[in-house]
Amino acid sequence: MTAPPPPPVDETISRRTDVLQWWLSDDKNGLPPPPYTWMEERFIHRYFTETPFFDWSTKNGLIFTHAQTNIPTYELIHNRKELEATLTKNPGVEYVISHEPQLVAKGPGVVEGQKSNVWVLRKQERLFGQQQGSSTPANSSSVTETRGTYYIINENVYQAPSVADVVENRLLSAVVGLEKMFGKAASLPSFTPTTGHTYLPSAKERKSASGSTAASTQGSPARSRSASLAPETAQSLRSGSLGATGDITSASGASAQSSDDLLATRLLADSLRQTSSHGDDFMDENPLIGEPGSLKFTFSSAAIKKRRADDEAAEKKTREAREKVLASGAASTSPKPAEKVKPPTPPPVFTEARASAAKEGKEKREERKRRRKSRPNAGGTATSPTTPKSATSALGSAG
Repeated sequence: MTAPPPPPVDETISRRTDVLQWWLSDDKNGLPPPPYTWMEERFIHRYFTETPFFDWSTKNGLIFTHAQTNIPTYELIHNRKELEATLTKNPGVEYVISHEPQLVAKGPGVVEGQKSNVWVLRKQERLFGQQQGSSTPANSSSVTETRGTYYIINENVYQAPSVADVVENRLLSAVVGLEKMFGKAASLPSFTPTTGHTYLPSAKERKSASGSTAASTQGSPARSRSASLAPETAQSLRSGSLGATGDITSASGASAQSSDDLLATRLLADSLRQTSSHGDDFMDENPLIGEPGSLKFTFSSAAIKKRRADDEAAEKKTREAREKVLASGAASTSPKPAEKVKPPTPPPVFTEARASAAKEGKEKREERKRRRKSRPNAGGTATSPTTPKSATSALGSAG
């Protein structure tokens, strides 16, 4: 059976209390000279060499190896400034202290002059350039490339993760979150002919779910191997309950799971509602600038109010101009009221024809009258076929 692989170096914490106790003791024969204090500047490089992060093939490793048999070199490794000045003389990989402990900001429980006890070491490769026309390297034109960063916080040593590891971790967290969201959202859409597409469980579905949860709590009582009722269910049966202890426990777990799912559904619905309502809002109207501990607003309150007033005035002016343009356009395109048109006068031909027709009718009537008068006995009494002639003549003589 193979042993499990060791954890990544950037996930390892190193702490050497034994080395620290050796430094605080007086068993060093006065080299380096006392006093010896806790995690002081002379001890940082020596403490870092005892951790798994240290590479003995670097320039620091060669110097510390030589110090085991050479007294002047031993004194050199306990003098930070001289050690780092020696490292700058030759190209290669080296460890230097890039940041020292800083004073802690004043606050409750902070002693005046207290420092943060955080040391930052940098692993870098020093590259020497060459002066023009010369084959010897020039120290003034040296360039360093960072290979790693390490932190010493109190007595613990950490390795800072690389930028690629940080980006990979953030992307992995985002992908996992999206997968969970898609899995939760996939079960939300539903379609029915009556309600259409919905994304939240209806009241009927919630009621049926709660009913099924309640029904699951009622099961057959547990029985022992001898086909008798289990001892823990006897009292519940006598009290009128049909559910066993195990069934009640599983039902409570299912109810808790159902309540968690309902809460997650509500949170998702509220998130969607807020996104649709405030998705286009810019909340950071007055962003912060500066560094932690000295943050300040970009604009003052008066500037924010003035900008809002200017925006409102410009919007009002634009709205009035648009309304004016719309009103003028409507007035120019509206039709004029129609004038009352008199009916056309009939042509004179119609009047003359009518008059001539009336004149002809009058002449015909007069002609008929003349014909009646020109008939015989038109002026006397007409002789009836039944009237005797003697009577007619007698009437004529009498007249």
